[in-house]
Amino acid sequence: MKKKNRPTIIFSTIAVIVIICFAAIWWLNSKSINAIEDIKKINASATFDQQDEEYIVYFWQATCTYCKQIESEVIDFSNNGDIPIYIVDMQDEKNESSWYDWEAHHKKYDKVIGKMEDGKEVWNEGINIEDFQTDKNIAWGIVVNEENQIIATHNTAYGNETPESAEQIEITGTPTMIKIKKGKFDEYAVGVDETLEILGE
Repeated sequence: MKKKNRPTIIFSTIAVIVIICFAAIWWLNSKSINAIEDIKKINASATFDQQDEEYIVYFWQATCTYCKQIESEVIDFSNNGDIPIYIVDMQDEKNESSWYDWEAHHKKYDKVIGKMEDGKEVWNEGINIEDFQTDKNIAWGIVVNEENQIIATHNTAYGNETPESAEQIEITGTPTMIKIKKGKFDEYAVGVDETLEILGE
């Protein structure tokens, strides 16, 4: 009798182990993040309010080409990183107030440097266009408005890169990441290379 039951017990034990393994694999796969949209979303106003000791808040847009460049690294970090990562969708109107005020920026810093006359550029007195083209500190663009004025557009933001509260956040562009430690600002990154650095890539 015992000899007849022994193969059945071994087979049953192996079957149970196999079932447990498959269940564990399924459970792990169901927990893993496969897309940015699967990562927990929060509002920008909750940036400093998460309960974790340390975490990253990723300011993201679905239409952002630079965000797409780091998508696989963000997903990998969400699955394997040492700390949690949360997503703030900057296309959501609830987060609109966290954008940098580019309109006020351009009003303050853009310069009228000339005008178009008969299809030709006529520069204002004292203007050397090369000063704008070779400026290493400021990214300038040159446009012509409806009044045929030539405008040097100032495209380097002066956003707050050390916010101490959600009200102080000024997102100048995506991707942007803010690292929080013990409820306080710890690190800031904007751009592809900088955000990859914060992820340890």
